[in-house]
Amino acid sequence: MSSGNGWIRVGSPADVPAGESRAVKIGEGRSIALFNVGGRIHATDNQCPHMGFPLTRGVVKDGILTCDWHGRSFDLDGGGCFNYECDDLETFPVDIRGDELWVQAGDATYKRRDQHLQLLWEGLLSGDSWTVSKASALLLSGGVSEHDIVQLVLRHLGRHVASEQGAGGGGDIVSLLVSGLEVGRRYDGEDRLMALSLAGRAASGRASERLEVIPLPPPVSWEQIDGWVRMFSRNMQDFRIERCLHTACENGHEDHIFKLLFECAVAPYFLGFSRNVASLGDLARVVDTFGWGEASELVCNLGAKMVGRGRDEPERFHRDAVRLLEEIAPTLESHDYATNIRTEYDENTLVDALLSVDVERSFGAVAQALRDGVAIERLITTFVLLAADRMARTPVNVDAGWSSLSAEFNLAASLRHVHAYGGPAAAAKGLFHAAWQIFDNRWINIPARSLDEPLPGHPSKAPDVAAASDQIVRSIKSLDIHGVGDQVVGYLNSGFDGSELLKEVGRAILWDDTNMELLPTLRVAFNEWEGVAGGDAASGSGHPSRYQLLVGLVRYATDVRLNKNSMASINTAMRFSEGRTTVEVFDE
Repeated sequence: MSSGNGWIRVGSPADVPAGESRAVKIGEGRSIALFNVGGRIHATDNQCPHMGFPLTRGVVKDGILTCDWHGRSFDLDGGGCFNYECDDLETFPVDIRGDELWVQAGDATYKRRDQHLQLLWEGLLSGDSWTVSKASALLLSGGVSEHDIVQLVLRHLGRHVASEQGAGGGGDIVSLLVSGLEVGRRYDGEDRLMALSLAGRAASGRASERLEVIPLPPPVSWEQIDGWVRMFSRNMQDFRIERCLHTACENGHEDHIFKLLFECAVAPYFLGFSRNVASLGDLARVVDTFGWGEASELVCNLGAKMVGRGRDEPERFHRDAVRLLEEIAPTLESHDYATNIRTEYDENTLVDALLSVDVERSFGAVAQALRDGVAIERLITTFVLLAADRMARTPVNVDAGWSSLSAEFNLAASLRHVHAYGGPAAAAKGLFHAAWQIFDNRWINIPARSLDEPLPGHPSKAPDVAAASDQIVRSIKSLDIHGVGDQVVGYLNSGFDGSELLKEVGRAILWDDTNMELLPTLRVAFNEWEGVAGGDAASGSGHPSRYQLLVGLVRYATDVRLNKNSMASINTAMRFSEGRTTVEVFDE
């Protein structure tokens, strides 16, 4: 019974004897805890703000309530928590009216946005995945926008990368952040929370104080900054590049920064540093979404680290490849790319050269395709589909080379960002970086196959699309690496929707403990499948090997799967945000 102003009758004082406690449900999934301490009855939320254990199982001593699970302790009157990574406990006024016990539980309006953002910040600093998941779930259930949550994550990430991470580690973190956000937008509910939590977990870690970067004193022109950054990049002086980029931001030259960074990243001396290119694309996506105001520290610091990173003396084949690209580069920079509009060309000749284990032949074939006027986006598609085809057919009996093959795939797709932000000349140079990546992976013994060779034409043996999709997901979970690829081809040959299959496969990936490893490749597969499913020939529409995008991803996900269920923390976080105690969740 309620009497207005949030007051609820919860029984009688006799229901809670001195020194004891009792839980009372007051709504869907929510309960309050009543404690009789020395004849005075206290009321609190029954859910421990740390991990949801019922507080009625805790201990009260000297006015302090201590949870019986992890020892988090609270002021029984005000609810203040004495531990970190734990929200304050909500407490409620109590009124005794004759033999009736009343509690003013208030309404369900969300009022703890600031506290939960602080909780998220603590989780990010400590790297505690449960705190990150819990805070994210509470914020989302309270109606806080995903954009606001990620802004906080991004603010932390900028300082974390600037003070604790090098170019490689920082680039990997940004890739996971962007991948988690882009993949998460394709899902709802717990699936979306899982993707968002993965992004937060990737960005978490120490974030030390560092000296403020001060702009160079005026006058400083963009032309000067451009020249200095290119010189410092050649000389591996990242700390000097950061101040140049910061000055560019302060002087309103943000629109020029990514073009410059991409042009540096695809320079011949960076051949073999494929993650630079992909990571810069991810940084550009961050700026597109959140703006320079939120992302400038991250971009200036990590961008400088990537294009100013140290480089060892290359071995013989690598040295030869750098020399070849240096010879080709002037032609690439002076070429008129407005003439590169062809989408039909002798793709097999290029692929044969790329797989020839002859870097001079490989680079020569790429240069010839550009001279022949083949559209850059079409050439990028060839590299993407070739990488997918290699993933779809790599032997798995010893070492399938998934890390190297997924690097080929992700690098090839990232050239679309190079084209969009860095321009056609930078994208053209990027094609040679992708060609080198394939040559560098020559140790993976994958039989040659023409990309225009038809795939097996059999349909799925399943009676309908749902059964066919379920069969593939079961094969992933049962680690059936030798059968799952054939099942994907059969599914697609039956005319079933590849986008729906990709979404189900993505869900299986998100909920396995290998999700961090697979997340960037899953994101690329989503984006590239949308391209081949459209009507643009340059993006692979109608290409005979387009099915390999899904086959390669599914084989990768199956072969590396740990066959573990990581649902518990996210499910618990969702139930936690609904007010349920851990015991209730486990009982369900």
